Amino acid sequence: MNGMVKTALIATALGKPKKTVLERAEREGWPCVRKSGGMMWMESRLPENVRLALAELALSGKPAHASVAMRMGSGSLMPATDKERHVAFLRANLVSEWERTKLRKDDFIKAYNAGVVNLHLRQLLGEVSLRTFYRWVGDLGKTGIDGLTPRYSASSGGAGESLRESEKALLQRFWLRDSRPTIQHALRLLKENDPTSTCTYNTARRYLQSLPPALADYHRLGRTAFANKHQPFMDQNIWQYKSLDVVVSDHHCLDCVVMYQGKLIRPWVTTMQDYRSGKILGWCPSVSPSSLSIIAAYYMMVIQYGIPRKLLFDNGKDYRSELLNGKTATAKICTPEKLDAEQEVYIQGLFYLVGSEVSFTLPYSGKSKGRQERYFGVLKEYFSKDVGSYIGGDTRERPEDSELYFRSINGMAKRNDVPQWESAINGLGSMIAYINDQIASNGKGMDGKTPSQVFAENLPADVRYADRETLRLALSKGELRHVRNSVVEINKACYYHPDLIRYSGQRVMVRSMLITDTEVQVCNLEGRYLFTAVADYFFEGNNLATATKRLRSAQKHNLMRLAEMGTGEAQAPPEYDTMVQVAAHKYRQIQPVDIDKFLAPPEEVLPMAAGAEYTNFTTEPSAPNKPKRVLINPIDAEPEDYV
Repeated sequence: MNGMVKTALIATALGKPKKTVLERAEREGWPCVRKSGGMMWMESRLPENVRLALAELALSGKPAHASVAMRMGSGSLMPATDKERHVAFLRANLVSEWERTKLRKDDFIKAYNAGVVNLHLRQLLGEVSLRTFYRWVGDLGKTGIDGLTPRYSASSGGAGESLRESEKALLQRFWLRDSRPTIQHALRLLKENDPTSTCTYNTARRYLQSLPPALADYHRLGRTAFANKHQPFMDQNIWQYKSLDVVVSDHHCLDCVVMYQGKLIRPWVTTMQDYRSGKILGWCPSVSPSSLSIIAAYYMMVIQYGIPRKLLFDNGKDYRSELLNGKTATAKICTPEKLDAEQEVYIQGLFYLVGSEVSFTLPYSGKSKGRQERYFGVLKEYFSKDVGSYIGGDTRERPEDSELYFRSINGMAKRNDVPQWESAINGLGSMIAYINDQIASNGKGMDGKTPSQVFAENLPADVRYADRETLRLALSKGELRHVRNSVVEINKACYYHPDLIRYSGQRVMVRSMLITDTEVQVCNLEGRYLFTAVADYFFEGNNLATATKRLRSAQKHNLMRLAEMGTGEAQAPPEYDTMVQVAAHKYRQIQPVDIDKFLAPPEEVLPMAAGAEYTNFTTEPSAPNKPKRVLINPIDAEPEDYV
């Protein structure tokens, strides 16, 4: 059986008695198969030191204990090729034909080679020598038809089959790295970690080169190269799209240098490309790409051609920005029940405001936007290589004198014939228009036409266009701001509008313009436009009198707005305008005060003069026509109050 080893062979390799081997096998649980001749052990499941001893025994050349697993030519028919299996069946048929004729082997082979016996088999198998026929008969009796299978495609043992599993694992560990070490490097690390290893350079090279290319590329070249070379990708149906159905965008660093403000840089370009035709609809050069360069390219496309239905981007941080896709913020509000609460406010992004749906591809997957990646190759060929300062995309493409743009080297003077930024960008714009209008393509759906022709032929009638107000609102950055002193502050600039007095102390949504900072658009928390506030309205400037006049006018206007905010529907009674009047009305005296409550009664009545008439001043009636005084406080009484 393939891969099976007898107990006697293991005992010979280990130099131990068979009993000791059987006891160890029982103790460690070696997998085995019971045969009539004894126990057969699975070689691939044996302990590492046992397999190493068996390998050393095989290399020593002792034939007496060769196992079936190590016999050359052993194995099943499954690993063989179709041609090898066909030859094995022809040889077996030849042996069967000999058994049927019952001739001696030498007589049968003479008749067979002469074409007397089974001429058809003779034409297929060819001439056979007597010695070879003897060997075929013996092999068929020992191992069956597998012994007749030729091994033209079998491994010769040069792909690391002599290595232990631990050696293979260490070689893989040291070679399958993204730093891409050499085979010699990995071999030295193997020998440092396993001093008993006898692996040679040729053995290590054959083994490492026999590894699957996908495995080597994944670990040595990275996931991007692995995906581009080995991962499947979608075969896109380009014919189902119309112009402006899908627009793809990406940044690209040009393979040339230009002079920008006295410095050498590699310029970037951000493009908006129609997916159906490959035409560049909008583009923006930049020193460093960002969300603003994406907005500029998008704005150019919308103004000239219309609004695309869908935008296809990769997962770059610039395309994921809140400025383009919107964001959520939290604002404190007062509910109708007079309770403080938090409201989640959605600040719309540029693409949502204009009306384009956004989709994202797999990160760094060039095949998701294959037409645009090919376009960057065309731009490299016709612009970067002809602009006069081409430096190549990598070290393999780099010209010999490209280093002279940066410094003198090897006695050669530094090059100063570098194009300026303005001239290079003008040339880039002309080349983009030339590729759109003049260079025909035979790609999918192009039929030998230029991108501009295919774009015009597939442009639908219901193209959507954006009005200026919508684009003006879209080209802004939304954020929440507190209104203080009737102004909102953004980047140390104060913006004023007369109606801000209504929102003093509250939060509003402010959309600052990307193209100017002289004004901002003020919206409510739902995003509805309210008014436009201007910057630095109260800045003193050079004319103090004019600034003071503006300030007083604004203050007067705020007072007028405050008057308009009051309802004026209910008026308080005049006597209730102050708390003093309220208290006086509540405790006002209506009846005369009884002074006896406040004065002690006389202890005795003194005698009066003769004829004098005794009267009690408290009971003497007052004059009939004299009005009684109402006492607010008895302490304040006058003498006449008691007459």
